[in-house]
Amino acid sequence: MNIRGKTTDGYRLGDLVRTLMQLPEVSVKEGSRHQLLLKYNAEPAYGMPGLCAIGKSTSYQRHILPWLKKATGYDSRTVNYAVQHRCWV
Repeated sequence: MNIRGKTTDGYRLGDLVRTLMQLPEVSVKEGSRHQLLLKYNAEPAYGMPGLCAIGKSTSYQRHILPWLKKATGYDSRTVNYAVQHRCWV
């Protein structure tokens, strides 16, 4: 999936999407108001995470990171490491 641009806090959208697609439970689909939507397909760790919008108006720290933490149960350190190194440990 080729997506261009950066989040409002400077993360490359393409790198984020490629990293998040490595998680087997996360799927990506096109959205109408935002470029992409993330969906968690397994049983969430804490409540229902819903969908997470990804686009140029999205903030990684304020939108994507909290959604991933809620959906997967990973802590901030694990998620940030995966995004920085583009692989999950």
